[in-house]
Amino acid sequence: MKIGIDIGGSHIGIGVVDNNGEIIIKTEKFLIEKNNIRNILEEFITENVMQFALMYDIESIGIAVPGTIRNNNIDKAVNLNIENYNLATILEKILKIKVKLKNDAKCAALAEYKYGELKEYKNSLFLCIGTGIGGAVIYDGQLLEAEEVPGYEFSHMIIQKDGELCNCGKRGCFETYASLKRFKQKISERFELNTLSGKEIRKFIQENSENQILKKMIKEYIEYLSIGISNIINIFEPEAICLGGSFAEYENIFYNPLKQAILQGNLLFNPRHDIIIKLAKLKNDAGIIGATLI
Repeated sequence: MKIGIDIGGSHIGIGVVDNNGEIIIKTEKFLIEKNNIRNILEEFITENVMQFALMYDIESIGIAVPGTIRNNNIDKAVNLNIENYNLATILEKILKIKVKLKNDAKCAALAEYKYGELKEYKNSLFLCIGTGIGGAVIYDGQLLEAEEVPGYEFSHMIIQKDGELCNCGKRGCFETYASLKRFKQKISERFELNTLSGKEIRKFIQENSENQILKKMIKEYIEYLSIGISNIINIFEPEAICLGGSFAEYENIFYNPLKQAILQGNLLFNPRHDIIIKLAKLKNDAGIIGATLI
């Protein structure tokens, strides 16, 4: 058995995964308090791994991290406000189990390629759309990675010159305009909802589907998302695209408009009659499962 840990921008999940990619047992925690994030992560991981280790024979631990990994350390995770964090070394000293780290989108892509919606395609694109936007490319059956760091940071390509400030310090980044968190923030602020709950915001959208301001905001969000995705398609020309993260929960709101915007928006260098866009089969478990594959 292996333990997979998925550290997200707003939650952490820990699961025991068998050799078939099935999660045997899982626990989760929302990361509401970010000021003491290192202690929170270390305590929650240590407590639960120790508990699982009493129940199962654990071979190793894989951790999916929303940021840049360098030499098995967290170089930076801007949405968690973390830099130069040697989490693997700290945990190995306590738990006496080998720990490996990888970018969370890369982990999720590996899981979808082996067990999910991308297993039929040798060349594919994975995007995790939630607190930020994580990205990964599978080319000729292999996960593409740069030499020193994971690379393929699609979330921080500039799609708006001198645009809104991103958590990374640059302006106009793709995720600043197209992350689901930013979309929910704008809806919540514009309509004074006082919530970022995906369930409540989806309910509000469905109950106010004819509201012209709301329709305009959704259209603008889809436009930014389609611009970013089309740029990536133009570079890699994938056979299929898989969208994960919280985005999958908004299928009836975003899926068809996004597909049409990409196909009909004069954005693709090589026009297509159709495009294969799938929603992650493993949903929020993809990071946990993929972390055991690194």
